[in-house]
Amino acid sequence: MIAAVSSRPFVKAAASAGYSVTALDVFADADTQRAAEHVYKIEYANSGFDAKQFESALDQIDLTGVIGFAYGSGFEAQPDLLTRIAQRMPLIGNLPDTVRRLKNAPEFFEVLDKLNIPHPEVCFKPLVNPAGWLCKEEGGSGGTHVLDAKADATLPHGQYYQRIMDGIPISMLFAANGNEVKVVGFNQQWVAPIAGKPYRYGGIVGHANLPTQLKKSLQDVAQKLTVAMGLRGLNSLDVIWQNDAFWVLEINPRLSSTLDLYQSQEGNLFDLHVQAVDGDLSRFPQIPTHSKARNVLYAAKDVVIPENFIWPKWTADIPMPLSCIPHTQPICTVLAEADNATEAQDLVLSRVQILSNLLFN
Repeated sequence: MIAAVSSRPFVKAAASAGYSVTALDVFADADTQRAAEHVYKIEYANSGFDAKQFESALDQIDLTGVIGFAYGSGFEAQPDLLTRIAQRMPLIGNLPDTVRRLKNAPEFFEVLDKLNIPHPEVCFKPLVNPAGWLCKEEGGSGGTHVLDAKADATLPHGQYYQRIMDGIPISMLFAANGNEVKVVGFNQQWVAPIAGKPYRYGGIVGHANLPTQLKKSLQDVAQKLTVAMGLRGLNSLDVIWQNDAFWVLEINPRLSSTLDLYQSQEGNLFDLHVQAVDGDLSRFPQIPTHSKARNVLYAAKDVVIPENFIWPKWTADIPMPLSCIPHTQPICTVLAEADNATEAQDLVLSRVQILSNLLFN
């Protein structure tokens, strides 16, 4: 069983590894439905799944023969839901308490301080002067929860302030077995800002061209955090990088959509995740050398997907025919690959424009 806000990359990887998959996600898009045996669509709420609807869906599913539950985004803001799932079947991923500790901002940044890991300044009380600060949600994902800070009298529960740092957002996908790590790849992200959501996620490219010393430093960070937190399976580390300096933003202690940037027929990353959770990093897969990019296409206005629309082969997370997609909501993912990260990013952005013209002109 696999659950994530958008589970398609993990479902396809698991299916290609020979698993029969039941998927739960927010979109239940066409390619997820092709790859999974069963798909349950769950509403989005509280930075993740509607917990009551999720558990109601589990009540309807025959869990006989289910070997475990793997998960991506959708649980960071509610690790208690993971705890309840773990009472029904084994988790293929980090323990709920690991997720809880990493997504409790005061505890996470305290751990970074103890391990001498650099991070932006954070604040957990109202600001007198909000200039130069961001307001973030614990357990938020996708960038839509990241806002410019305001001078509020109180700080809502589950939010914190973080100093704005100039630099390039990058991430590292890695596998951990509780004691050691192996790097899958380094990535560079970009945003797709709109009014009220200045840090909305835009896209990402793999095999980012980063300095060797930076790569080594990020691997050292992942190693320290893995030992401190007992990380297992695939995880991702989010960082801001500028010149010779970097600052850690967060760890995502679960399957990351960046799996899609390195998954191949020759090297199955879902298999790696399962083995790493079990403590085994000895069978590390072959990682493709070419660079893949992904970019979300958002709706430029309210749109109904035409029944006979022919999707280009370089698209994924495809909505079902006649789906109604509201303005600013994600429609699908646009894919590209090339010899290097710069070419792959340029290609994916040009394809976004092509598809946008097809749907909105």
